[in-house]
Amino acid sequence: QKPSLNITKKVSSENIPVVPEIIEKITLNATLTGAIDNRLREASPDAVYQDSTFIDVGGMNNAVYRDIMWFDLNEFNNATEVTSANLSLYWYYPAENSRLNDTVIEVYKPASSWNSSYVSWNNRDKNVAWKNPGGDWYDKNGVSQGDTPYASITLKGSELPDNKYHEIDVTELVNEYVSGNYANTGFLIKARDENNNYVAFYSNNCGNETQVPKLQLEYIN
Repeated sequence: QKPSLNITKKVSSENIPVVPEIIEKITLNATLTGAIDNRLREASPDAVYQDSTFIDVGGMNNAVYRDIMWFDLNEFNNATEVTSANLSLYWYYPAENSRLNDTVIEVYKPASSWNSSYVSWNNRDKNVAWKNPGGDWYDKNGVSQGDTPYASITLKGSELPDNKYHEIDVTELVNEYVSGNYANTGFLIKARDENNNYVAFYSNNCGNETQVPKLQLEYIN
């Protein structure tokens, strides 16, 4: 009987080429409407302005106006990155008069959740007061009631409303929300200086889809 010869050939894994996995990233666009928005009015500190047809910021007649707004971002929680997010507000007032001062509109992160049915200058929910009348917020550096906004635009005092959208780049704040690092508490919108620079935009309740607040997103999925 002839002896048998068994040969086992070992292949080192080091010699097997690694084929990189190709993951296709797709850039998508979305325009969100249906914002939940409320006015915060210093002169009526307990009034709830849930159904107003406009939102407003700045100061007029020794009174201050701010706004709080929220868009549903749940469907974007799995997005790799939001590359662009613009909050678009339709400016319409004051139509015939210039303002003594420029209106620098700023966007901050509300420090807590709030309830549209109860939010006012004094309160964020039913029987729950803001720590600071007019709203609690964080700035982009994480400072409570700080003055470094996530985003801003300037409307010159000499400018009159042009009845068109004005965009505010809120990409950084939206990314904080869709990443899951922070709960989506929306936008707190105010003027940097709040004196003789009142302006108004149409709200989600204005009745015209071509004038409501919009959040325009470009994101990678």
